[in-house]
Amino acid sequence: MKMLLHICCAPCAVAIVEKFLQEQGMELGGLFFNPNIHPKEEFDKRKDAVLAMSQEYGVPVSVNELNMLDYWRSSLPADKRGRCSWCYSVRLEEAARYAAENGHDVFTTSLLISPYQDHELIASIGEKAASRHGIRFHYEDFRPLYRAGRERARGKQWYMQKYCGCYYSYAESDHPKKPIYFMENDL
Repeated sequence: MKMLLHICCAPCAVAIVEKFLQEQGMELGGLFFNPNIHPKEEFDKRKDAVLAMSQEYGVPVSVNELNMLDYWRSSLPADKRGRCSWCYSVRLEEAARYAAENGHDVFTTSLLISPYQDHELIASIGEKAASRHGIRFHYEDFRPLYRAGRERARGKQWYMQKYCGCYYSYAESDHPKKPIYFMENDL
């Protein structure tokens, strides 16, 4: 079976990658598509960690560098549920399209490892995107792998982000080690 893993970041993906690489008959590929991550410096740190993981595990990863900062600033609702729903949708729609066009049988997302994400919403959006593109969406609760993935990434010295990724989540994060970025038109 050929599986595409939509990858939000290396810490969230690594334990899932290890899990799937142990399954017999699984051919795994990745897609790093996150137009929500701002600023570019943060995007590049996360992308570089994913590419390091790709190289170490021998899992090919395609990178889509689309940046939608202007859309985030001008068109998304300020409420978290509304913007997260849209963010899940744009990423899973692209993952479904990419998977279908590149011969994958099924796709899933590393977003499903996070205890901070809305699993029911992700599953619903993933199923709808899969249906539109004639492919299957694999829902699995990867949350039991969350700590292992973070520990593995930390041990490999891969970048560990301090906020979800979007312009709004940066402003909302109170993480003491959050990097200082100066973004145009700060909230």
